[in-house]
Amino acid sequence: MVSLIDIVPQRRTVRINGGSEVELRGLGVRQIASLLLRFPELRKLFAAGAPALDFEAVVIAAPDAVGSIIAEAAGQPDAADNIADAMSLDDAAECIGAVLDLTMPDGFGPFMEKLGRLIDGGAGLRAGRAAATNTPPPPSS
Repeated sequence: MVSLIDIVPQRRTVRINGGSEVELRGLGVRQIASLLLRFPELRKLFAAGAPALDFEAVVIAAPDAVGSIIAEAAGQPDAADNIADAMSLDDAAECIGAVLDLTMPDGFGPFMEKLGRLIDGGAGLRAGRAAATNTPPPPSS
């Protein structure tokens, strides 16, 4: 049996800029949480009932978010600005695709289904409105 200490993110080398290579790995829970805190529009992708994405806000945040995601996956978080300024759209798309594959090997859809089941399974633990109602749940004694 593998020890949890031995878990190492999968890695993939992506060819960019006509021959340069960058080694990327899947993002961990801390990195994803940090990205979601820094880029509120990304949070809307994961929040049920979130307001619709604001196109203008997405366009404004996209270069920094993409640069940050790729930089984190490359283990070079300080390079985010360089990536946002210099990487071509094709290279960025290739890198983001690799990061998504490494972070969520089964894909975004199955990940969201698992997350939904996890959240629904803990429905009694969440504060807020009761399922399918307009009123808050009654207080517990």
